Amino acid sequence: MDGRYYNVTVTGDVQDIGFRRFIESTANSYHVRGYVFNDPDGSVKMLCSGSAESLNEFLYVIQTRVPSGVGIEQFVKDEIVTDIDLNLPPKFLKLGTDEIADIGRKLDKGVKLLEALPGIKESVSILPDIKTGIDAMNMKFDAFTDEQRTFNQEMREHNKLMDTHNLRLERILQKLVEK
Repeated sequence: MDGRYYNVTVTGDVQDIGFRRFIESTANSYHVRGYVFNDPDGSVKMLCSGSAESLNEFLYVIQTRVPSGVGIEQFVKDEIVTDIDLNLPPKFLKLGTDEIADIGRKLDKGVKLLEALPGIKESVSILPDIKTGIDAMNMKFDAFTDEQRTFNQEMREHNKLMDTHNLRLERILQKLVEK
C-alpha cells in the first residue's frame, strides 16, 4: 500500500451543482486516486488515496474553495487503516449514479429553476408532462423486460426438452445404422 486511504462523506447542498466534477479535477491535480459519487441519501461520498501531504491539501481545497452554489453542512473524513491495496483506479473518477430516480429529481429541480425565471413559467408548463411520459415509458420498458425474462426462461426450458428429444433421435438413428 502506498499512502493513506480516506472514506469521506459530504452533506449539505452538494448534488446537482457540479461538486463531483470539481472534486474529480481537484483530486487529479493533487495526484489523489479514488472515486466520488452521489449517494441516494443526498450526500456526496468518496474513497480517496494518496500521500499524506497530497491528501491533506486536496481535502482542504474541496472544503474551502468550493464552486458557487455548493453548501457544505458536514464534512466527515474517516481514515481507513489497512495493509491491503484497495485497488483504486490510477486516476480519480467521478462515478455516474444517474439512475431513474436521480434523473427524475434533476428534472424536478430543473423545472423549479426554470419557473423562477421571469416570463418563462408558461413555457415550462409542458416539462412535467415530459417527465410523466418518461415515467410511463420506463414502466412499459420494465414490463417488457419482465416479459423478456419470462420468455427467455421458457426458451431455456424448451431447449432442454429439445436436447432430450434430439438425443432420443440420435439413438434411434444409431440403431437404424447398426441394422
